[in-house]
Amino acid sequence: MNKLMIGSLAVLSIATVAIAGSPKSGLAQGDRVSPFHPKHVVGALADTTDCFPCTFKNRPQVQVWLNGDSDTNAFSIANDLEKSMSKYASKEFKALMVFIVPEDKQAAWTTKLKAAAKTHSFKNVSMALIAPNHQAVRQYKINTDGSIKNTVFVYKDWTVANTMVNLKADSDGLKSLNAAIANIAK
Repeated sequence: MNKLMIGSLAVLSIATVAIAGSPKSGLAQGDRVSPFHPKHVVGALADTTDCFPCTFKNRPQVQVWLNGDSDTNAFSIANDLEKSMSKYASKEFKALMVFIVPEDKQAAWTTKLKAAAKTHSFKNVSMALIAPNHQAVRQYKINTDGSIKNTVFVYKDWTVANTMVNLKADSDGLKSLNAAIANIAK
């Protein structure tokens, strides 16, 4: 009995360390998104610093915060969001890609994102830039230590329904993203 209890405690301790040791990023389910003002490059708010959540209020929305993710993964997620925006147009679903980029590199990134929008035919998905030291990075609890490449918030009525960290734009990753979007776009 003691050996069983000690063995169980050892397994529980290892599981707790594994969970505690995994990188965390973003607001939790039930948290509320807050206003912020990035530099919009592509999409409905292009060439402004308007607040995305404030503009689209209680509509179903997704924000993808990117911090060093590959272009392939980032633009594959954007492509999937573009399709979701068409699919849920009647629900006024909105999507924003927020690229965390130092201010001295934002001019080059502006050119890059505009070119990507043309290359990938993004018509609806919005893309914006924000500096790593912007207060919204802290408000949204974005982990910028390098282990987190993206943090995804799926929300409606300003309340987070789902947070995904290091989402891969493979079939499983996009399937989970699409299921979360379907859930808020009911």
